[in-house]
Amino acid sequence: MLVVPLLEKYKKYLTWSYRTLGFFQTAGKFVFLFLLMILFNLYELAYYVPGVDKLSRSQTYLNTYWFNLCLMATGALFLTLLISLIYRLFGRRSKFNLINLLETSFPEFRTRLSTAYDNSHNINIVTKKLLEDVHSQLAGIKVRKIVPKDQIFRSFIIFLLVSGAATFCIYEGFSFNVSPGQLLDNLWDNVHNMNARASYEENEEVVPDSRYKVEAVVIKNGEQVEMEINPTMGLGFTSQIDADTEQRFNESSASFNENFKHSQTYSENLPEEYEPLIKQYFEELSSR
Repeated sequence: MLVVPLLEKYKKYLTWSYRTLGFFQTAGKFVFLFLLMILFNLYELAYYVPGVDKLSRSQTYLNTYWFNLCLMATGALFLTLLISLIYRLFGRRSKFNLINLLETSFPEFRTRLSTAYDNSHNINIVTKKLLEDVHSQLAGIKVRKIVPKDQIFRSFIIFLLVSGAATFCIYEGFSFNVSPGQLLDNLWDNVHNMNARASYEENEEVVPDSRYKVEAVVIKNGEQVEMEINPTMGLGFTSQIDADTEQRFNESSASFNENFKHSQTYSENLPEEYEPLIKQYFEELSSR
């Protein structure tokens, strides 16, 4: 039992040191997040929460500026707690272990300290000698050497600097010319416009090419059948004509040559349903 009381004493001393370090680290995260919210006017995001705008107008304790600061402080506190919780649950750093810390900081202990602690209730000639030796070594170390003084000091300085910057921004009303609410509104409008355009393009009807006044519907077996191939798409009659045909088109209808030769882009393998369209096409040409 010689080792256990001394370990408890060291543990109490070091636990307060690491708690102090944790406090300044957590406070530094909070102030940093609070400063970011002030600089980028992130209080506007809180007004998207139902009821916040009504609360802002109904409360009479704070003016709008200080009410918005309270909103940002609440948001920074929530994010700080969330980050700390995630880090505690998924962080790689193990819990505070005094024996591992002492054996790492003082190599002379190596595994002797953990062995002595594990056998502190199993007293015999061997373990008694081990406990006496380890107790003597523990009493002679300077536990202050393993206090994280540098980390505590660095965290404290960062906390002071960020707190000073946040205080300056609060009393000077300084922030960047950024409106996250306006950015969200613009993003929402762009998404809405894109959806509306996509919906319009899906519902938009394709207007048949009326250059030849040919309807894209034919009658087959007493039923109307919509053409799957438009005559102007290059698979039937197309606008691609040779030079000789173009010259004949430019002549007046009175001098139209009845021996007109059709374009070479005409396909001989068209379905029989296209015969009325072919006839209508030539009738339109001859009437010009």
